[in-house]
Amino acid sequence: DKGSIYIGNNTIFAGSVHAAATEGRTIRIGDSCLFSSNIQIRTGDSHAIYDLMNNKRINTALDVTISNHVWIGQNVTILKGANIGNNNVVGTGAIVTNKVPVDNCILGGIGGKVLKQNINWQEERQQ
Repeated sequence: DKGSIYIGNNTIFAGSVHAAATEGRTIRIGDSCLFSSNIQIRTGDSHAIYDLMNNKRINTALDVTISNHVWIGQNVTILKGANIGNNNVVGTGAIVTNKVPVDNCILGGIGGKVLKQNINWQEERQQ
């Protein structure tokens, strides 16, 4: 479908990730990201939806951007038009539908709301 998926350096996929770049749109994943398991990233809705009044399509595809150093938790869905800022954590089970270009945050819930600001994360566990 002429879509593109770009994955930055040092990005780790620890489980299954389904990424679908449809309708010529792009999924961009930055450097040093960490993906858990059972994650979906989609630039489109798979099927067309039309307005009955004018017969125009109302659900066109949109690009998805995941910036640098983003940790995506288990069972996360990232949908068309999502834009996730740098150094963020997307909590388990979140559905990200918004542009959240702010950095250093924990995102969660439906829409990908900012739950906590001024955070940092690292891949290594410490005691």
